[in-house]
Amino acid sequence: MRKVMLWLTGWGMPDCSWDAVRSQFPSYQHIIPTYSDVTDSSQFYERVVEEVRSLAAQELIVVGWSMGGMLGIRLAAQYPVSGLVLIGTTARFICERHDLRAGWHPVVLQRMKRQLSVARERVMDAFVEQMLTPGEREQTGLYVRLDSQKWSTTALIAGLTYLEEEDCRPFLSSLTTPTLVIQGTEDAICSLAAGEELAGSLSGANFVQIPDCGHAPHVFVPEVVGDSLKRMVEQLAEEGNQQPI
Repeated sequence: MRKVMLWLTGWGMPDCSWDAVRSQFPSYQHIIPTYSDVTDSSQFYERVVEEVRSLAAQELIVVGWSMGGMLGIRLAAQYPVSGLVLIGTTARFICERHDLRAGWHPVVLQRMKRQLSVARERVMDAFVEQMLTPGEREQTGLYVRLDSQKWSTTALIAGLTYLEEEDCRPFLSSLTTPTLVIQGTEDAICSLAAGEELAGSLSGANFVQIPDCGHAPHVFVPEVVGDSLKRMVEQLAEEGNQQPI
């Protein structure tokens, strides 16, 4: 059986943000849906489904970051998935209260959508600034990578609409896919409390906190994320060998 990893990136982020972790799994086939030309919020999940339709009989591990994690949750609820890894993810991104521990207020996303059309670089710079800890901001890697593959402005706006609309909470209680939740303790996009709540809502999920890390642990501490993912892969292999033939 061919082993496949599906990598689902976060809002506005380039595919190469996965490179340092993905390279640690050379025996896997790697698939990364492209969202840079999406024009409607519904197309994000459609792109994911297009990639996995031919993979039903294969071992599929889904790794989702932030918005990509939400897409991964929906996918795992509807398709056979061997393992699910959620990085900086919450089941519901928005919250009507002005409390970033519970989610972003819809007004913030609506303001970002308006500003993207007239001040795109400023919006993206502010978002990346919020993603990172002070120590991470001293490193330029993520800024350089953002310039290497830009989403269209239309795709960015569609992504914010997706984050407003998506609600994965109804899937959590029935989700049986082995799941790993990875959360930076200093994540200002998806709070530690939100990550803990997500892990607690998933039966048997393993929760990994990464100290002094913001919203992009796979970029800044890829060895930690890779080691956690390797342990999941090893556990899945052991469980698979124990099943009767």
